[in-house]
Amino acid sequence: MKIIFLGLMKIIFLDIDGVLQPEYSQQRFSHNLEQLKQDMALTNISFSQLDKYDLGAVYYDWDPEAVNLLRLLCEEESARIVISSSWRETRTQECMVALFNIHGLGEYVYDMVPFARERSINREMEIAEYLVSYSELIHKYVIIDDLALNFDRCDIQRCFVRCFQSFSEENFNKAKMLLSD
Repeated sequence: MKIIFLGLMKIIFLDIDGVLQPEYSQQRFSHNLEQLKQDMALTNISFSQLDKYDLGAVYYDWDPEAVNLLRLLCEEESARIVISSSWRETRTQECMVALFNIHGLGEYVYDMVPFARERSINREMEIAEYLVSYSELIHKYVIIDDLALNFDRCDIQRCFVRCFQSFSEENFNKAKMLLSD
């Protein structure tokens, strides 16, 4: 479900684990996730279709500061999110939009990098292919991930922001600089 924008876009290629959800954060398992799902479905019926563990992870485990910094980056730079996280392997874009809506970020989710099932293709290659495929739509971009990604092209590598634990103010400042006109 891509939203068509006129003109060029600023894109945030976004990982989730280690960026929005710190690896040490497992609070969801100390809550009643069935009750959370029922309560959330009362506010938005689309939540009733989602996995309770996904709901719990987004609701309880995503770092509020990282979420707020991401929102600020999207707002200030008029940027759109393209999900590059492994979460895209088992979830649809509609599911991801609904999950991001828990924190009011669903409107910024533009697309997901197509997932290549071949073992020889890694995340770096998937993002590089996306950049080639949509080059006519992309004005500027940043890649935010906690993995030590290495891109073959220097112009892509310089747009990489590596997070340690979660998306921090330092990461925000670097990403903002890369997206700024």
